[in-house]
Amino acid sequence: MIGNITTGSYFGGLVNYLLDPTKAPQVIDTNLAGSDRNTLIWELNACAAQRPSCKKPVKHISIGLAPSDGEVDFQVIRDVACGIVNNLGYENNQYLVVRHGRIDPRHDRVHGHTHFHILINGVDVEGKRVRDSYDKRRLERILREKELEHNLTIVASSQQRSHKAPSNGQVQRIMKEVSDYEAGTRTERPRAPIMVKIQAGIDLASKGRPSLGLFLARLQKLDIDPKLRIELGQVTGISYRLQDFKVRGCKLHRSSFRQLVKHRVDYDPQRDDVTINLANLNQKIRLEDELEMGWEHSDLKKYLPVSVGKKIKQLSNRSAVTQQQLQGRRDIENNNKLELEY
Repeated sequence: MIGNITTGSYFGGLVNYLLDPTKAPQVIDTNLAGSDRNTLIWELNACAAQRPSCKKPVKHISIGLAPSDGEVDFQVIRDVACGIVNNLGYENNQYLVVRHGRIDPRHDRVHGHTHFHILINGVDVEGKRVRDSYDKRRLERILREKELEHNLTIVASSQQRSHKAPSNGQVQRIMKEVSDYEAGTRTERPRAPIMVKIQAGIDLASKGRPSLGLFLARLQKLDIDPKLRIELGQVTGISYRLQDFKVRGCKLHRSSFRQLVKHRVDYDPQRDDVTINLANLNQKIRLEDELEMGWEHSDLKKYLPVSVGKKIKQLSNRSAVTQQQLQGRRDIENNNKLELEY
């Protein structure tokens, strides 16, 4: 299972989203008394009003199970949800658990997995705000325990992954592009999310733990523009730009300057500060041919969820079979297979 936690200030928006009839909502569990949206929203607001200093009492936890788990039993979902609520310390808070159907007309696609949502009021029934420090880390631990308990697919926690997973919106976008390509309504190959390309480029450029200067030169060769932040003569941060998209290193896996030096590159100020200045001045850093890294050395599919990779592989195999039938031969070239657009 994978989980995500967000906070907000408006209960009405989340309640309306969870109970949107087009999403085939099924209420799994709740301790709220109301049976309609307006009553539920009133209840939640009345409780949160006890603590006016809490500006964001709305907590939204979304949980997605692996496609390999199939249709998950109602009682299993309820047990997982109750385990999350209680073990995160919200046993004295209002909550609502809703499962959505797999058909999502808003995104014009069918989910390949069971997923559900938990709404929690961050202010408990006594007017106290529950501390939520390290909730995301604790949520991962709870999910790993529940996977073992119910014999569900084990998913690697964020600390164990080799890269940061793409956002739900990025996955939805590429799944739609794959589906449109399959249906013939899209002629261009599906494009990998830019955030994924930047992460893949960083992994590629840092292969073999190079010097920081070589790392920066390789990024430039991949059309990724690195910029390092200098404060009082010290490097304190790094950001990456690809096309019109810019992201700070701390938003990616082991890609902040501190993490780079600790895990990925070798930094010697006397040797590398010259190349840092060149990168910050938008000047090209000289790179020996034998030290180059190209996109052909990276597989972007490994940075995407398994369901996306399988979909691309299925479409690739189907394309190869069609080519065999048309050409009457088996030696189909690799470039006939569907790959992500770089």
